[in-house]
Amino acid sequence: MLTLHRLAGAALIAVSLGGCGSLSTFEGFFTSSPETTASLQPSGGKVYIFRGMGGRIASFEMDRLSEKLERSGIEAETYNHINWRGPADEAISRYKRSGGRMPIILVGHSAGADASVYFADKLKDAGVPVSLIVAFDPTRRPKDVPPNVDRFLNIYQSLNFFGGGNVPPGSDFHGHYASIDLKNYWEILHVNLVKMRALQDQIFAKIVQITTLPPQLEGATVPIHYVMPRGEKIELWDSGLPIRAEEGETVRSIAAKYAVPAWAVAQINNLSTSATLQPGHRLIIPRHLDNVQPAASALTSFAPRGQ
Repeated sequence: MLTLHRLAGAALIAVSLGGCGSLSTFEGFFTSSPETTASLQPSGGKVYIFRGMGGRIASFEMDRLSEKLERSGIEAETYNHINWRGPADEAISRYKRSGGRMPIILVGHSAGADASVYFADKLKDAGVPVSLIVAFDPTRRPKDVPPNVDRFLNIYQSLNFFGGGNVPPGSDFHGHYASIDLKNYWEILHVNLVKMRALQDQIFAKIVQITTLPPQLEGATVPIHYVMPRGEKIELWDSGLPIRAEEGETVRSIAAKYAVPAWAVAQINNLSTSATLQPGHRLIIPRHLDNVQPAASALTSFAPRGQ
């Protein structure tokens, strides 16, 4: 239950963060990296960005992200959340004209995140894949992630009243999926989550990766959901990698082996950080996708991933 005291404090923080767009005052790990403006020579494609219900006023950071991408040579355009059908038709037409070599990336905040899922579902019916969807605190209304999406990243705060949506992968989804709950950071509200520069920097890097040097999408993948512990650096992994423990391995040794935090290995696998593992124990390790050299095949596909 939210108390009046907490709501008042949250409102005060929301106002104070409205201009700076950073939580560095509170945690120290929300830091802004220098903005990239040099041309990245992208391989084509377009980023479709959707504002939330409040439009430009509530989701002005969506416009800022679009402008940053444009300055870096990546085509991007921002729309209100209700105006997704026309852009979806455009994306279908452009993809087919490109011969299936145009990455389509969707980013949305609040109802704009919902619109991204509806957009992808329409593309599914047309046989068109989506390279990446980034959902910033969607509502609890959208349907499941459709199977034509290669990567889905859900960044939300489950305590938020207006957002708080944990959009699940559909039963036929075989792509890379990660859902990150920031509920331990009560300073993060529905209106300011999208303003976090550190989150934007990581999203920007993922978009650059897809439009310049596509990631390796094949191989085993498992959807992951995790709650960020308070005080930890927020990490946006892409999915989980299934592994088997070897003789003498522990949660901590495996975390060190794969260069991930022990808390993440423990939480995702419902273990304690001090757990000793039996040989052959199946674990899920959070991971980022690696870049690969451009191939002659399409940049995205419906091909199922190994489980």
